Amino acid sequence: MRLPSPKEIAKYALWGTGRVMLSGWLFGLYGVTVVCKVTIQIAEMTRQTTLQLLKVYDQLPYMGAAVQNIIDVSATTVEEPLDIITDIIAATEGKQVMVIGEMGTGKSTIAQYLAYTVGGRVKVYECEGTPTDWLGLEVVGKGEDWTAIERGMMADLEDLSNQMKTRNERGDSALEGTERVIIVEEYPELVTKVPSSGEWLERHARRGRKARRFTVLLSQYDRVAAWGLEGKSDLADAFYRIRLGKKAAAHAKSLKNNVLVEWLKLDRSHCLLDDSPCKLPSYREMKAATSRHGSTMLPPGSDNAIHPQIEAEKALKPAPEADYEENCSDADRLLMRMIQRFGAEKSDSDIVTEILGFTGKRYSEGKTLLEKLRRLFG
Repeated sequence: MRLPSPKEIAKYALWGTGRVMLSGWLFGLYGVTVVCKVTIQIAEMTRQTTLQLLKVYDQLPYMGAAVQNIIDVSATTVEEPLDIITDIIAATEGKQVMVIGEMGTGKSTIAQYLAYTVGGRVKVYECEGTPTDWLGLEVVGKGEDWTAIERGMMADLEDLSNQMKTRNERGDSALEGTERVIIVEEYPELVTKVPSSGEWLERHARRGRKARRFTVLLSQYDRVAAWGLEGKSDLADAFYRIRLGKKAAAHAKSLKNNVLVEWLKLDRSHCLLDDSPCKLPSYREMKAATSRHGSTMLPPGSDNAIHPQIEAEKALKPAPEADYEENCSDADRLLMRMIQRFGAEKSDSDIVTEILGFTGKRYSEGKTLLEKLRRLFG
């Protein structure tokens, strides 16, 4: 066997050296590539963190002023539910209404807002009310007077029959201007204490809207049995349920809709209308509506079901000393009556904000309206 010559060994050594050098160069390039990729990832993470810090920084007071509250830097994305109801009046048209929520959720404010917006005479069944509750409205049952509530509900049933008789004989047009809204505080308590409450609820659920009798029932309870509607799904379907606060959150959880649960937590004006997300007007807007429309309600003693046209004319009859050199609408007359009744000792700014209900950016619009009314009526 012939051994390789020194010259051949030198050639192999030279080739091996070149191969090692090329492999080393390739390994070095691979290492640089890995380092660059890691650097890019670190740079991207640093960029994202910086953007989050900028969001927090933008919320801090300018010039580095100290703050008492610590900002919780937790980025939580809350998806908006689709088809949010924003017009509660239009959404509840065609059905009666239940407002369900724990104490302090604004059930009474919503009830008044609905009642004043619908218009007409308003009656309230309230067994625990104070003298300052429901001012200006007909309140029945104060001091747990269950007998008075029973008499009132029997009268409601007779009134409902008369309305339906008028409608059957003369048509829907004969009922225009005869609207009434009946608000019942804690209706489930009446189920066991007022004998006629069951018939009252059933007949108003079936006939109330056609007879221009609208009910707003309030309660802290969401159970069907508490309302006396167990086994009466057809009656339950006649009502829209407005759920507030914890009652809304619990119902959203029962629907297994986490997006809806998180949306309800964002604002106190967020609620549920049956299973749909609903955004109510702000508390200020609802109170302004009650102040603006409250004095235009027909007084409790008026029988607008029997004499709708006469009572409507009385309600719109202007003050004798008013100046009518310029044409004015019925709405202008009603607003001026409100100002004369409630604004005698108020400043112009209080009249604009508290009586006419124009606040914030709309204040100047209310100021213009007040000047117009004074020009019309002197």
